[in-house]
Amino acid sequence: MALLFIDGFDHYDPQALDDYGQPWLARGKAAYLSPQATREQGRRPSSFALRLPEGSGGGYVKNLDATKTSLIVGASIRVVAYENTYTEPLLLGVRDANAQIAHLVKIGEDGRLKLYRWQYGYEQLITTSVSTAPARGWHYVELQVTQGTSNGVLSVRLNGVLAIQMSAQNTIQGGGQLLTAFLGAIPGQYCPLTIDVDDFYIADTTGTINNTFLGDVRVDALQASGAGSLNQWTVTPSGVNAWEAVSDEDESTFISAPSAGLRQSFDVEPLPVMATPAIFGVQLTMLSRKTDAGLGKLKGLVVSGAQTASSAEVILQEQQAWQCALFERNPNGNVQWTESAFNAAEFGVESA
Repeated sequence: MALLFIDGFDHYDPQALDDYGQPWLARGKAAYLSPQATREQGRRPSSFALRLPEGSGGGYVKNLDATKTSLIVGASIRVVAYENTYTEPLLLGVRDANAQIAHLVKIGEDGRLKLYRWQYGYEQLITTSVSTAPARGWHYVELQVTQGTSNGVLSVRLNGVLAIQMSAQNTIQGGGQLLTAFLGAIPGQYCPLTIDVDDFYIADTTGTINNTFLGDVRVDALQASGAGSLNQWTVTPSGVNAWEAVSDEDESTFISAPSAGLRQSFDVEPLPVMATPAIFGVQLTMLSRKTDAGLGKLKGLVVSGAQTASSAEVILQEQQAWQCALFERNPNGNVQWTESAFNAAEFGVESA
């Protein structure tokens, strides 16, 4: 697999309260999200973005399930309020599993992108791009870090165009393998300026697809819209359609499974109309929790044609949390998704 995680920030409000009356903060999806983060208008009509405010709250941190020797991260980013000062907005970056080495991209005072190395609490400027990103407005920024002591690679793209390319680099310098992607601030650090982020992805360079820059992508959140062919979970309250029970965040309507191996699938909304859509992957986002002592688990599920596929097991928490399962390929033929195949498929959950 090369595509590891996606988020368009459309389907949740970080200021909504959880079961304990605390801000949700995208728990289960982000390892950490600034407590002051808010949901804002996205870069497309009827979409949302995530606002990471200036200050000590920090930014957005996503830890992966396993370390990598190469990571690619991309996001649409807008600096909310930028005056021509010496404060440089931090856009995005990646960090190793030992929290020792990070590579990050900032906008300089002249609008050019700057690539830094952060090590042991200190930043070192590596290089500055020739191309510029005007401070106001959305820009799609991508960073690739490939580890090596003398053959490491550092690349930055701006709005689909290569802005920085460096090879034969020592990108390890005593650190470990890569584990963390972040937006707005180095994990645990001050967020220099307020930024909005949208359409975020993380990938690596393995596999045969999605193993290089994906370019300016969009991440659309599509809700369940009808009953699927698998209906083995219990709906609460009775009389409510299962797809309606899972299409909101209200825990007064939900589905549950009393035993392992039960499957529930749904039709989902079709893809928005696009001229030539290319689908890099489909990620199920499941708002779920366990309701009993012991280990609670579930799997993401996809039904495509005559094929049914389940994701790896997801471990549930006591409280509701967003959990993710990504299907990079269509299991019906193990091929890349097409618009017609996606619109005909069903998606859901399997108890484990």
